[in-house]
Amino acid sequence: MRAFAQGRILAILPLLLGLLVAPVVMVGGAPVSAQDATPAPLSCTPLAVSAEVPLAATPATESAAAPTGELKKVKMGYVPVSIFAPVFVAKEKGYFAGQGLDVSLEPFPGGSDPVVLTASGQLDLGIGGAGPAFWNAIAQGLPIKVIAPGHAEGSPVATPLMISKEACESGATTSVADLKGKKVSVNARGATEYWLSQALATGGLTLDDIDLQTLAFPDAVAALASGAVDAAMVGEPLATKAEQDGIAVRLLSDFPVQNIQPTVVFANENFLKENPDAATGLVTAYLKASRDLTGEGYNAPENLAIVEQYTKVPAALVAASVKPVYAVNGEINLDGLATMQDFFRQRGLLEYDQDLDPAQIVDTQYVDAALAELGPYQMGS
Repeated sequence: MRAFAQGRILAILPLLLGLLVAPVVMVGGAPVSAQDATPAPLSCTPLAVSAEVPLAATPATESAAAPTGELKKVKMGYVPVSIFAPVFVAKEKGYFAGQGLDVSLEPFPGGSDPVVLTASGQLDLGIGGAGPAFWNAIAQGLPIKVIAPGHAEGSPVATPLMISKEACESGATTSVADLKGKKVSVNARGATEYWLSQALATGGLTLDDIDLQTLAFPDAVAALASGAVDAAMVGEPLATKAEQDGIAVRLLSDFPVQNIQPTVVFANENFLKENPDAATGLVTAYLKASRDLTGEGYNAPENLAIVEQYTKVPAALVAASVKPVYAVNGEINLDGLATMQDFFRQRGLLEYDQDLDPAQIVDTQYVDAALAELGPYQMGS
């Protein structure tokens, strides 16, 4: 099964994604079509992000009071990237234990592994990208249900379109429209192509107008430095690191992708039938941690230290990076899922003919039960 899982790996979609609408930009608070907007002059300086990090940032220990008695053992797969911070925080702050769960977090290099292993029952749950591999697996009848949302993009986005600093300063590239016929990379076939398509649309271009390349984010940064590609989608925190190192700048730091959730929490259907209380507890702890990471909470020293512990990315770099957005009331965006499925079909990435109904692959009862315990999220709470 391990060999099979590795054979189906699609690199996870790290720190990405959002809303299907006609490309718009905001001018004076009012949406206008991208073609009608006058783009701001390109800046060759790094994006300013608030990043005050206290020096004494140390990981929190499991502090939440756990119920008496033996904890229910649960195995959950994840990819060690910062967008999945709610899982790390829920574990290290004791939120899972507080729900009577002993959650074993199993790391994997790519997002397809947790999907396949959850379907086979080797994992109880997973968190990962709802990319082509996810859709193809469900279409094959694998027993998986989505039980909670993952993350979405904020504004600015956490996966910007970048060019080399040299190209910016020389004036070789001054706008998105300048990328016509040029080499532009994404990290993998899938959702990042959608972000790129939305970014290109702000300059009147489509994916057919560029020479699309596929490079892992670290390789894309190196390719920008060498001139092997002219632009690249680069996920945080590598985007901020590339700026800090003087290698790249953001050609486009914002584009309309804010309401699509490219990642989800999913579970084995047999596990859900046999352990509904455990699934509810896990979602409750997950949403509680998501609330901890909302607004300025992500840069709280204990949260940064936990993210560094799981991702090996320095806390200072995480703090300086653009953050993902979490659905603190557990909303699962069905329209966004349908949008991505349609896009993947247009790009020839799906192995089935009849579209799946997103409502049939989602079970909201666990979010509903979690909200009954937690109550609705209030800003500042």
